[in-house]
Amino acid sequence: METLAEEFDRALANIEIDRWKVERSRSAHEEVRAALRASAQLQDWGLDSILIGSYARRTGIRPGKDVDIFAKLTNLDTNASPREVFAEVEDALVRRFGRERVERQRRSVKVDFTNADGPFAADAVPAVRSGDIWAIPSRDRSIWGNALDPKRWIRTNPEKLGALTSERNRAPTVNGRGAYVPTVKLVRQAREHHRGDQSPGGLYFEIMCYWAFADGAGGGGFAEILAATLASIVIQLEQARTAPLVDPMLNAPFDPRPSNEELVECATAFRELSADAAQALVLDRCAAAVRWRKVLGENDLGPCFPIPPGCDERGNELPAARAVPRRGPREARGFG
Repeated sequence: METLAEEFDRALANIEIDRWKVERSRSAHEEVRAALRASAQLQDWGLDSILIGSYARRTGIRPGKDVDIFAKLTNLDTNASPREVFAEVEDALVRRFGRERVERQRRSVKVDFTNADGPFAADAVPAVRSGDIWAIPSRDRSIWGNALDPKRWIRTNPEKLGALTSERNRAPTVNGRGAYVPTVKLVRQAREHHRGDQSPGGLYFEIMCYWAFADGAGGGGFAEILAATLASIVIQLEQARTAPLVDPMLNAPFDPRPSNEELVECATAFRELSADAAQALVLDRCAAAVRWRKVLGENDLGPCFPIPPGCDERGNELPAARAVPRRGPREARGFG
């Protein structure tokens, strides 16, 4: 079995968010949190903001275009008006950053941090207490003003997902490194390349990875683990048409649920990728690398999976005299 361990390490390096972008995200979320703290009203409501999302869980991939701030209002519960809460968060950010940089989203407020280095944004999501967890505004703004509608606040628990991610990353390991978070990144890269902005999105796939590992997806290296995870994802996509994916944050169906058409299209695409991964495990190293390159696709740097020295990009082994290591910007680099 060709595990291509070195090539997987380089592929993971190639999809890692640049260190400068990580620093940029830290600066952006600190600025946004400071702007929220400057609101006397939010402070009175018990503001306690934290970083959430893929940056917080370290499951994001390049280019890493935004960061999420969870603005917990510890003195409010779902009796509060989503409209009033949202408006105060928006006003606090407009006062600090100006209207031209602040954009109202369906349930969050986006602050634009685009500069010469490229696009970047921070999203602030207001949250109130819902029992022992949290709730955020419904995507349907038309019901925000109806105090009798229980759906105007949607329960969530991103802090639990962060804890579950850390726990899941303990085992299995690859060379002493937790395999779960790197596998999530590889799967997110495959989804990003082959599905783009189509639903289901990255979080849905991350949760499918979670259940794949819970069901025992494993192996001695990333090749085996990724192949097992992709096989599990295909099964989960097929089953989701009749048995919705369970969100481990709430132990409830994932919301919003993708349509049956989206699930069928996605299952078809990933069934092919899973077949490529399974074949890669039994092919020689050159042909296997080409299959993995197809699975992971490209990002802004180019193809994510490197071709091993001694192989050409069609999967053929080069004559010994031509088998020289390639040099260039895709050489291995440190993880962010």
